[in-house]
Amino acid sequence: MKKLLLITNQAEYSEHGTITPLFDHYLKEFYKVDIVFITSFKDSFQEKGSHFIVPQMYENNIIEYLARKNIDINSYNFVLVRNKRNLLKNVLDNRSKYNYKVGFRISFPYKSFAYDFEDSVFPINLIKKFIIKQKIKARDNMINQCDLFMPTSTQTKAEFYDHITIDMIPIFTGLDPENLNEHIVSKEDVTKFIYVGGISKNRQFETILDSFDALKNDKWSLTISTTDKTYITNLLKKYPKLKSHIDVISAISLEKLREQVNACDIGLALMPRNRYFDTIVPKKAMDYYACSIPAMLTNNVKNHRVFGEDEAFFCEFEKDKITNKLQELMDSPSTQDAKVGNKGQKKLLNLKRNYKILAKDLADKLDNIIKGK
Repeated sequence: MKKLLLITNQAEYSEHGTITPLFDHYLKEFYKVDIVFITSFKDSFQEKGSHFIVPQMYENNIIEYLARKNIDINSYNFVLVRNKRNLLKNVLDNRSKYNYKVGFRISFPYKSFAYDFEDSVFPINLIKKFIIKQKIKARDNMINQCDLFMPTSTQTKAEFYDHITIDMIPIFTGLDPENLNEHIVSKEDVTKFIYVGGISKNRQFETILDSFDALKNDKWSLTISTTDKTYITNLLKKYPKLKSHIDVISAISLEKLREQVNACDIGLALMPRNRYFDTIVPKKAMDYYACSIPAMLTNNVKNHRVFGEDEAFFCEFEKDKITNKLQELMDSPSTQDAKVGNKGQKKLLNLKRNYKILAKDLADKLDNIIKGK
């Protein structure tokens, strides 16, 4: 069986959106997969089956370090790198020595996003813009030395990485068909909404809170499950009227998150319209559909390419329109919400947003590159 080494910038015990189901499970039907996790909490190497734990201080020379730890680099047909350019540089520098193919995965264009957001608040001067463009050019040149590029979607590739010309396969966030929950329809007269994930200024969550604040009906609750409570806690101080309706919690595990989602009726995945959020379906939508609860999505082309009108709830990212949609959903029976959630889940499972299907497609792509097709 061919071998693949995935080097990720994520820590071993973080919740891995695609790593655990795709690379650490379904792809193993086709490839022997080893995964390197980088950690800042340990100062010694650990080997745990197919997982290698490497201290962060060694990441700039990751291949040499693994070789010193008696990892047979020559045995790998493919080495994939997630997100970090310093890791990619070292993998590329050692490619001719070990004769492996190289792939690069970008989970989200975070730096471009940060630059654009900064420019919208505090306009960036021409010198800094030039430096940023040069960094992006250098990044693209390095990626073009690889054999495979793995963005989050074809739309993301077209919008942010159009100068990258190598072979490409999008790695979507999706559903693990072996880990789905059956949603329990609520019998209460309170509509339970949930929002999962990060909350920051650039997500404009205050627009959603303004929409809830404008509701005349008070038969609702909102659970916010996020790893960083600081920003949302400070933001909620501006909405004293909503205090009794909102619960801010954290999920310590994927299993706990599923419990939180399954206790609700509708998941909020509304994002402001911009060239970043318009090129991806939010990962939080997958968290909702894994439990068969429907997502409330921004009305954009990308979301409509995945979901039909009877598989999700669409809304413009505007206060009044969100308020109207929330009220409409509160007036509809929870059994109707469940039908939409079930249809959305089935749709995702039939698409490449099913990790089992995606693993086969990725394996075929890797095989063709190794064979030189």
